[in-house]
Amino acid sequence: MTKIFPAPTGGAQLLDRAVVLLDLVAGSDPEGVTLKDLTDRSGLNSATCHRILNTLVGHKLLARDDKKRRYRLGARMTIYGARAARGPGLVSQCEAALIRLRRRTGDTTHLMARMSHDSVCLDRRDGECVVPTLTGSIGGSVPLGVGPGSVSMLAFLEADEQDFIIRANANRYTGYRDLPVDKVRRLIDETRERGYAADIGELIRGVAGVAMPIMKAGETPIASLGFTLLCAKITPGVIEHYAALLREEIETIVA
Repeated sequence: MTKIFPAPTGGAQLLDRAVVLLDLVAGSDPEGVTLKDLTDRSGLNSATCHRILNTLVGHKLLARDDKKRRYRLGARMTIYGARAARGPGLVSQCEAALIRLRRRTGDTTHLMARMSHDSVCLDRRDGECVVPTLTGSIGGSVPLGVGPGSVSMLAFLEADEQDFIIRANANRYTGYRDLPVDKVRRLIDETRERGYAADIGELIRGVAGVAMPIMKAGETPIASLGFTLLCAKITPGVIEHYAALLREEIETIVA
């Protein structure tokens, strides 16, 4: 495997390597990731990788399960995340909207944002009935093109960028129920036509979702706001009503 740290030296190189390892752990299974997997995926040799991981564990940025020999995000990352969420950024701007939408419907609401080829859950409010979601919890992610929150952002990117992301994620789509590339492209077309993305139990049986991109006129999406609910609640007009609620809140956010 080609090394991914060719240029920097000294402290800058060490910091770059630590950040890459943190990203790999954050994007792995919640149960954690092994040293071998991190070595293979980072391009670092085992000794260097192990040394950096031990340092990150010492600072509580990572946690190590000695029994399973796996690494996962540490307690300090949770603290950093909570502090960042209270700041003046996107999470803070959308917090009131998530709360209002949840109160008006009783359903789970969530804020998603794009990170490279993925869609990451930045915040959520669980509904009266806790339902399974594709991202699982705050910090969870899915490939762009998977689920309404993700599709609603992908649909309003430039065509060339859409195509690049879809091709990059094509193999990852096979890990989801009934999601070939041609279906992702069809969902994009439908989303652009309606202005919002919807899924009625196609990815998770019995669970529906609707989401809309957050963007100002003439700009590309920065995030998406959405609902997750039980398909049993879907009656004529419900999806359209939820989309109208999302549009109302997004207009306030971007004003």
